[in-house]
Amino acid sequence: MRKNQRRAFLVASSALLFAPLAASAQNAPNARRIAILEQGDREARGYLWRIFDARMRELGYIEGQNLFVDRRWANGVDGRLPQLAQEVLAGRPEVVLVTTTTGTQALMRLTDTIPIVTLGTGDPVATGLVASLARPGGNVTGISNLLGAVAVKRIELLREINPKARRFALLGPATSRGIQATLEQAQEATRPQGLDVRLLDVGDDTAITSAFERLGTEPVDGLIVSSVLYVHRRQIVELAARFRIPAAYVEKAYLEAGGLIVLGPESEPLYRHAADYTHRILLGARPADMPVMQPTEFWLGVNLRTARALGLKIPQSVLIRANRVIE
Repeated sequence: MRKNQRRAFLVASSALLFAPLAASAQNAPNARRIAILEQGDREARGYLWRIFDARMRELGYIEGQNLFVDRRWANGVDGRLPQLAQEVLAGRPEVVLVTTTTGTQALMRLTDTIPIVTLGTGDPVATGLVASLARPGGNVTGISNLLGAVAVKRIELLREINPKARRFALLGPATSRGIQATLEQAQEATRPQGLDVRLLDVGDDTAITSAFERLGTEPVDGLIVSSVLYVHRRQIVELAARFRIPAAYVEKAYLEAGGLIVLGPESEPLYRHAADYTHRILLGARPADMPVMQPTEFWLGVNLRTARALGLKIPQSVLIRANRVIE
């Protein structure tokens, strides 16, 4: 055998010997098939899906043996979700897990039979994902992260830091029904206090800087940042510092990036619950009869370095409630 032919033979043999186990699971007749449609990116969200994977293993599902998982990442680009939804459903999964209202709606337009477990949505009733929290009634169930209520709490925190604050903006894409529902809930809750809450539309994924620049002519006293912008967290934190705007976030990673305040549900338990819901559906449960869960554990973080840079003094009443304080 010639040298080049022998090398080609060895490469081909190695590819067969060490082909990913997931491919074996995909072709195994008894392997269960699920799919994940993630709005974020692997770097930012991978650790949460590892929590999901660990819980699935506890429940007896071993990826590459009796479980095939089709993972799709939109990398923070909402416009990719409809196409990714089509690709996901082409694989005929038994369950699809999805992390945003926009992604869930994209799937719902394509199927009313394949079970969908949604995570990270705000009010699934207000956005039309389910008929009610207790009895969803269709092919969608999952976990709501109470984004509207949390947005109100973040505004309250910013006012606790600066009682004179009256004008606030929600940074997020106007095209998202979840963002609109969050905005409406925040406006309804704060209107009796004479507060002004408006949307600061990013328009698309390249318009974040120009959105901050608009605050030069339309100033606000505080900013609450949508969770769908998570992949842009470093850019957003830098812009908030540059424009000297107190901002409150949902995700823990914003605190490490220099964000002022983080308040949101503990994400780790939600991904374990998502695995439990997936398991129940694979055993035959119907999403229509599975109540939408709501988080009971919340996390508060404060970055005192950022507060000092903004000339803000964090009240002791906030610090004593914090799970973490960066000095």
